[in-house]
Amino acid sequence: MVPPEALAAAWIANRGAACTTAAILAALGALGARGLPELEEATLALGAAEPLGAPALLDYVSLPGRRAPLDVRVEMLAAAHGLRVRSRSALIRPAAPLRPDEGELVVANLAWGQERPGHYGTWGWNPLRPATYSTGGHSVLLAETASDHWLVLDPNHPGLQRWPQPGLAVTATRIKKAT
Repeated sequence: MVPPEALAAAWIANRGAACTTAAILAALGALGARGLPELEEATLALGAAEPLGAPALLDYVSLPGRRAPLDVRVEMLAAAHGLRVRSRSALIRPAAPLRPDEGELVVANLAWGQERPGHYGTWGWNPLRPATYSTGGHSVLLAETASDHWLVLDPNHPGLQRWPQPGLAVTATRIKKAT
């Protein structure tokens, strides 16, 4: 596991819809990347259509035998900042447990989770109201899971958080140092 103090020191504050990028930058920083770009520049490098935007949902998936576009971009960004990583993004089966492997950090794109300490929700997303489809969900850096909690670095709140309930992830990007 990446030491908690390295995770806390790598925290990047979310701005706009850049929570996925903030979580990826924090993961890369915790794994040892240096001189990472500012959030606005990084969102564009990771495929957002505008500064402080999010990658497109289809950037997390690919056809069989091909790499997800987000993974290629994560690896290129890391390499440009002195770190070789392997990134794997995929859809998550509903209610499937999400656990980081040894030495791995997971950026979980959540449909439901802890919006702030003690309050769970969907960050404004409602499956019955199509107008909310582009506004909800949130990405966090998942550092550890246990039967009774998740240890999370949330771009919306500084410091590590111990969530007493897991979130409901739609996609996950697994980032690990390359060997």
